[in-house]
Amino acid sequence: MSRFFHIFAVLCACLLFSALMAGHFGSDSGRHLLLGLTAGLCAVSLHCLVFGIFTGAGKDTREIVQDLKLDPQYAQTTKSFRKVAFPPALYAILLIAATTTAGGALSAFHGQGPRWAHFLLAWFTFLYNLKAFWIEAKCVRENARVLDSVNQVANSTIANRPEEVKGIPELTGWISAATEQAEWGAHVYALGKFLVFLGWNTWLPYIYIRFIMGYFTTPAWPFLGLFVACLAGGYYLRWRYQAFRPRPGQARSISA
Repeated sequence: MSRFFHIFAVLCACLLFSALMAGHFGSDSGRHLLLGLTAGLCAVSLHCLVFGIFTGAGKDTREIVQDLKLDPQYAQTTKSFRKVAFPPALYAILLIAATTTAGGALSAFHGQGPRWAHFLLAWFTFLYNLKAFWIEAKCVRENARVLDSVNQVANSTIANRPEEVKGIPELTGWISAATEQAEWGAHVYALGKFLVFLGWNTWLPYIYIRFIMGYFTTPAWPFLGLFVACLAGGYYLRWRYQAFRPRPGQARSISA
């Protein structure tokens, strides 16, 4: 998940920058609009993924620490990542919403308004999102290291104290689950969930353009194509890797 986050963060940064350049130097307002909405949707989805990563990892870590009586510092460390990453992620989402709203208002009034205010807000949003991506990526990377350490300690504890953990059904099979293949499968399953989430959200920019901004001739087929592609890919990955789906009481290593 750490590698996926870094790659997608770079992609989002490139999309945001492309939207900025299209707004400054492009003559096609429709292209700028689509780029801006695509960049905003992808960036918001990535920030939302951060909430999911640290919420899920924190819960799993806390349960394992309690069951095996490990160092409570592990759970405290994962909790601290949430405190560091969540505020910037939330502020970045709010700035994206403000920027797209300002751009939509300018378009709806045919450019009659303070364009410079929209440009300044767009640049501030871009730079703040870069900062947020940097903070989130650092937290995700450090969180992955902490979770790897927890997995190693948990595996060692189970191997050295089999009788002590025998009565904990949730930990049965932990060692076999903590393999590279299992971790990869869990990551791919998470990617499938993310694609499904992204697919359903592709209709938000369509609704925004057509019914809020008043571009009633906006074609639906590009959004439909992206919707079908994301859902088909996402549901396929979820079906193909359903064995790695987290379930209550199922033993698994904690994924970063």
